[in-house]
Amino acid sequence: MNFCSGRFHFTRAVLPIGAYHSLAIILASVFLAIPIVVDAAGPEATAMEFVQHIQRGSLDKAKRLLESSGYRYRHQGGDDIYFGYESGYDPNFAFLVGRPFVIGAPSARQQRSDWYLLDGTIYADVALPLRFEAYRPWVLPAPIAFGRGMDFISFMNFVSAPASNPERLTLRIRPSIEPGLIKPPTPRFVAPPPPGPPDARSIAPQVGGLGSYGSLLGSRAVDPAPVVLPSGEGLTAAQMGRLLPKLGGITLQLSLIRWGRFSSWSVVRWNFANAVLITEKGEVVMGVGSGVARERQ
Repeated sequence: MNFCSGRFHFTRAVLPIGAYHSLAIILASVFLAIPIVVDAAGPEATAMEFVQHIQRGSLDKAKRLLESSGYRYRHQGGDDIYFGYESGYDPNFAFLVGRPFVIGAPSARQQRSDWYLLDGTIYADVALPLRFEAYRPWVLPAPIAFGRGMDFISFMNFVSAPASNPERLTLRIRPSIEPGLIKPPTPRFVAPPPPGPPDARSIAPQVGGLGSYGSLLGSRAVDPAPVVLPSGEGLTAAQMGRLLPKLGGITLQLSLIRWGRFSSWSVVRWNFANAVLITEKGEVVMGVGSGVARERQ
């Protein structure tokens, strides 16, 4: 600082080159290094918590972990459609709700958003292997699962090669094949046509069912349709259960997002892959959604 003519004049301090270099390193560490605030629960922990809530039947808690800011597509049917066969939504968690299965070690992959330095947003994909030991649900062929009966030969063709068609698999995995697992559709009132001429015959209002194809999102899952024998009789649920493959394992793939350094992880979407089906001939692996099937070594 210099004093001249009654005024203060400031001179700029000149720092050594090494000091500027150190300052640059400090600033870079603030903006480019690991965030100063790291959430205690990573994406793996959030994914595990989400599945554990489903396993316990605590669906309200599971739904609170779903992303709610508008980034996730939200169907007009609400979040309940993800947890019940009746909605027809696939992939569905209905076969996991309240069931005892084993959750394996998660594996995760993270990616920062393009604007990470400004918004701190991170995306993550978490894979959770699920194993079924004490609880092994049945895997139904698609026609039976969606209300269309099968002849015995077609049914046995499925039994011999169950992994060849992964169509809407999560709605075909059933903890029980006895009637009563899936609620029947609520009868709907069909309004009569408008009044006609005085001499026209009146038509009474009708009450109709939803039908096999009237679900929220397509074919509606129903209790197993019959398997018809050449004699015209149908297989009993016990007979079907001795022939149908069972689920030994499947991988749940969850996509999560964290909106900023101070936010928690939330679930955006999910899918299932690599279903292990247990048959009389051994185990086969179905690549869900790809139609890939192979014998397990």
